[in-house]
Amino acid sequence: MTSHFLPLDVLRREFPATKSAIYMDVANQGLISRTTRTAMDQHLDNRLNGLNDEEGMMQLVEQTRSRFAQFIGADKDEIAVTKNASEGINIIGNAIAWKPGDNVVLCRQLEHANNILPWLQLRDKHGVELRIVEADNGAIPCDATIDQIDSRTRIATVSTVTMVPGFKTVMEPIAEACNRLGAFLLADASQSVGILHTDIKLLGVDGLVASSYKGLMGLYGLGFLYCRREWADRLSPAYLARFSVDMGDAPESAPIFDSVKLRAGAPRFEIGHFNFPGVIAAHASIGQLMEIGTPVIEQSATSVARRLASGLLDLGLPVCGGTPADHTGSIVSLGDPAGKADSRIQSLHEHLLKNQVIVSVRRGMLRFSLHLYNTADEADRVVDLAKNWLA
Repeated sequence: MTSHFLPLDVLRREFPATKSAIYMDVANQGLISRTTRTAMDQHLDNRLNGLNDEEGMMQLVEQTRSRFAQFIGADKDEIAVTKNASEGINIIGNAIAWKPGDNVVLCRQLEHANNILPWLQLRDKHGVELRIVEADNGAIPCDATIDQIDSRTRIATVSTVTMVPGFKTVMEPIAEACNRLGAFLLADASQSVGILHTDIKLLGVDGLVASSYKGLMGLYGLGFLYCRREWADRLSPAYLARFSVDMGDAPESAPIFDSVKLRAGAPRFEIGHFNFPGVIAAHASIGQLMEIGTPVIEQSATSVARRLASGLLDLGLPVCGGTPADHTGSIVSLGDPAGKADSRIQSLHEHLLKNQVIVSVRRGMLRFSLHLYNTADEADRVVDLAKNWLA
């Protein structure tokens, strides 16, 4: 299989799962590559044999921090290494000095639970007002979000791409409103980073969170938090640990006395030791993504997604969002965004699984989520399977 966007015949050899199945479940969990697997072998061998190269691993943490910063157009000191996107959201939410009457703006219907629960907790703890924006036919509405932002808005939080139905959010006007009114714009980029080209300066966000196991093609238990330097230096971490503070050249085991100096920028938010296997995997996988280039990855993945959506539409299936357009990224969903039950969804899901097409059902919708290794031929095969299911 070949593509004028990517050398898929070469790339797909990096992902053995593509030989036996059509993998369209990246929004749940991305595939790791052979290169990423190989990168972890030395570390695992060292652990097996009782060898501890902690100094080398700490150097790799910093290299990975720099690599992710470059990947999204940030500075190194604007990146914190986290466990996942959820931790990043909680870090920012709990670093704000909340006052009763402050508000948070979000589209609760379309956010993942982990971008709702922290705000419910802060509402109950600090008297924060939650300003809920209603979804617009499955999309986070830009204008309605802006209308809710005012001088008491401390945070507006949006997904760059929703978990389901997977539409892209128009970010720039929301960023302009937040900047004008002094609100912090926090983006959950779990469903876009690594697949869609991400430039935080173009997005205009103040914070961005992502886990490494989806589009970044890494492992569970590692994520990243971008926090604009101007914001990071005036935010107060809810928790502190050794790597949160600046002790100069003192070793990790150095004693702590009465005063501490927070690290500059986002690293002040880091707690405890690092997930070294996760760091190794992320360093390797982000390196691969950078070598290919996210503009061409986005072009390829969205092209296949549009082909898939158009083919399913031609069969009369309920493709969320209808005809592919600007809202279309790398995710295609079937079903009703309003949550109306459709018994056909589960039946089609089972049919596809029996034919080695790996997809997910989320909130009653059948979700196809793609990456650089998916092909036009695979999209056509899924459409043919759906056609046979309908017959």
